[in-house]
Amino acid sequence: MTTMPWNVLYFATALVLTVPLDARVTNWPKVSPLHMTRTYSRLGGDTVDTPFEATIRAEDGTPLYSFECHNGNYSVDTPLVYSGEFQCALYALKGTKQESWTLLAADTKDERSADWWNRGRMRGEQLRPPCTQQPEYSTDRHFKLRGMLVRMRFTDPVWAADQAANKNPSLVGFKFELDVMPDSSAHGRTAALGAGAPPLTGCYP
Repeated sequence: MTTMPWNVLYFATALVLTVPLDARVTNWPKVSPLHMTRTYSRLGGDTVDTPFEATIRAEDGTPLYSFECHNGNYSVDTPLVYSGEFQCALYALKGTKQESWTLLAADTKDERSADWWNRGRMRGEQLRPPCTQQPEYSTDRHFKLRGMLVRMRFTDPVWAADQAANKNPSLVGFKFELDVMPDSSAHGRTAALGAGAPPLTGCYP
């Protein structure tokens, strides 16, 4: 029986171990494109939620992921405690059952440390300058993972009229857009970090 030389075996093993696991995953099911929009108004009440739900499906119609958004007024028991003016989460599905924590959180110590520390959460301050200088943490956020690109977009913010002179007026309305499309370059099990420079102080998380 012919055996592989130890040095060749060592090199091959080392190569496998140094390649991140996520980089080797390329067989994610191809998603079916999705586009949805919703407009929210009269925010700010102690009981007003901002519900948004979508199912991301494979090309054959199989449910793959649940995309769900709420705000801090939502008190139903879920894998994530929602906060901020609007927070979205992406859950892997097994049948109709959620099988993961939010996949919008990058695989970093910070983003895995708390429900609120990821770009799925939006705060009103993030839709005003100077935060709008960095759209990946503000108005136009892209998440690459599992063979897809998920885009969250916030437009038409409405601020409390009685706080016009305030430098930090409350957000009382906005339009939300969700786009999902296949992306063969997205191999990670969870979302990649936002592109560009580190976020400005006060703009994230």
